[in-house]
Amino acid sequence: MKATVILLSLLSLPVLAAPGPEAMPEPAVPAAGNTVVLQKVDYQCAAQRVVSVEYPQAEVEDVVPIRISWHGRHYRLVRVSSASGARYASQQLVWWNKGEQAVLLTRGGRTLARDCQPLLTATMAPVLTPAAP
Repeated sequence: MKATVILLSLLSLPVLAAPGPEAMPEPAVPAAGNTVVLQKVDYQCAAQRVVSVEYPQAEVEDVVPIRISWHGRHYRLVRVSSASGARYASQQLVWWNKGEQAVLLTRGGRTLARDCQPLLTATMAPVLTPAAP
């Protein structure tokens, strides 16, 4: 009986734990109808790999995900904390850039594209945020 009371007491305590590496923040979306300008940057990486990244303007870079095009597929990655550089992650990929160097990794840490350097051409395109449901 005493063991049951202790067990139930322990189970009712709140669990204090930091989110694990798999926990991804939900990207916030600017108000419907607002225009977000994305700057497209193509990166030339080792082994002739190319990664295209669309970055939002600085005012919303913490709430608007970047878009990555890799091997014909498109991914949205949100900004996550980083000791240095800018790091973005999704359930599948991690894009980490610091200065003029970047790397594309799987969430498991396998390198997909390394030594990525931006090409000189960059385009900017306005994108309307989706209307709120």
